[in-house]
Amino acid sequence: MTIPRDVYENTSEELSLVIAGVLDDEEIEQPANLGSVREAILADVKTPTIPLNRFSPEEWQQLRDEIDALIDEYGDDALAVRFLRPWASEPLERLIEAGMDELGTPTLVTLFEAAETGLLATLIGQGEIDDDEAQTILAELQELMSQHGPDTPAENFIGSP
Repeated sequence: MTIPRDVYENTSEELSLVIAGVLDDEEIEQPANLGSVREAILADVKTPTIPLNRFSPEEWQQLRDEIDALIDEYGDDALAVRFLRPWASEPLERLIEAGMDELGTPTLVTLFEAAETGLLATLIGQGEIDDDEAQTILAELQELMSQHGPDTPAENFIGSP
């Protein structure tokens, strides 16, 4: 089965945080898959084969339902990293936030153009971004555009696991 490139769009921010935790956990065999993510979600449940009941926290019930739906669709051996929502680096987040202040709701291409025409230089001058990070930020922005399309709202990439 082929998993689409943009499958992360089916993943909630909460599940993406759990996936990031599983990917960072040195005790979990890597590469992590959806089955390992389900195990992590149910780690505190004494009997994972019995359905969670009304006494289970609603958040965990939703996470379990979400991971079960992904496993039903893609299989428990699908790589978890494919379902991790993309995040911008900290310097790129600063650029995105400055772009939102200046431009409203910029797309990736609008933000890239603003960065090239002075926004990035302004942030460097203000000490918000180091001069040596500029090329990395532009490269990261170009990679996001090639993966997700130039018209994707830049604010979609704010946040971190």
